[in-house]
Amino acid sequence: MEKILKKIPALLASKLSIFIYLFLFFYLVIFAFLTKLIPALNSWAPDNNVQLVLGNYTNVLSALGASIAAGNGVAVRSKMDKMQRRHEDMHQELSDKIAELHSKLEHLEALRSAESTAAKNDGTKAEQIVDSDKME
Repeated sequence: MEKILKKIPALLASKLSIFIYLFLFFYLVIFAFLTKLIPALNSWAPDNNVQLVLGNYTNVLSALGASIAAGNGVAVRSKMDKMQRRHEDMHQELSDKIAELHSKLEHLEALRSAESTAAKNDGTKAEQIVDSDKME
């Protein structure tokens, strides 16, 4: 049943379906109006039963098409909202990861600076030892 329901929008948008709609419009509205204006076409006029059946057919298909369009609009909106929420979640996660990375980089920079300062102090102490050895 679901396979059939999924095919209905494509069928209603097909060239054949559009041709049927145009034919029914022309036959039920334009041609029926012309048969009232031109007496020679009166014998070709669609009778009341044909107008009733085909008019109902047209109305049902129009209502079906409108509900499919509305349903597709709701489905698209729902998917867009879901994608937007997922995008926002991913953006927040990325922002958190970037902040964590910055924190780690600052920590590494502080360690590097401390090591550099310690190395300078060790170098200064080594120079002082060498200088004191020279004095002796």
